[in-house]
Amino acid sequence: MRWLDLGTLPLTVIVSLLLAVLLLAMRVFVMQRVQTARQRENRQESERLRSLVAAYRALAGSFSPAAPADRAALESALSDIVLFGSVRQVELAAAAAHNLAAGASVDYQTLVEDLRADLRRQLGLDPIPARVDIPTSGPGANPRGGRGEGGGREGGRG
Repeated sequence: MRWLDLGTLPLTVIVSLLLAVLLLAMRVFVMQRVQTARQRENRQESERLRSLVAAYRALAGSFSPAAPADRAALESALSDIVLFGSVRQVELAAAAAHNLAAGASVDYQTLVEDLRADLRRQLGLDPIPARVDIPTSGPGANPRGGRGEGGGREGGRG
């Protein structure tokens, strides 16, 4: 009871301190939530990039036609693209998967070029200039070389 007899100044200081501590605790709590959300987004983006890079390597990792034993790797790459790719990449991967399942020939080049341009943009790299002739790559590659007008076509995008 005696502390109440000290007047309004100590009571005002105590209330001000309590309010400051409460506001500081709220700020720490909010900042922790924001940081946790940001870390989760970064992990998701890292996993997405890692999966798309692996899919790109499976599709474009060679400049020769795919062997029949490569089918499982191609299907895995296409499923990763369906899960993590952009809408356009999902459409291209789904069409490729339908053709692959039907036993028809599959042209992966458009998908490979779109993945390459998208990954370079996400990684902060410059687009590949149109003057750079990248041979056709991946499982649909012509074993004798590029497409002529070929590989650097995505250079204008990005």
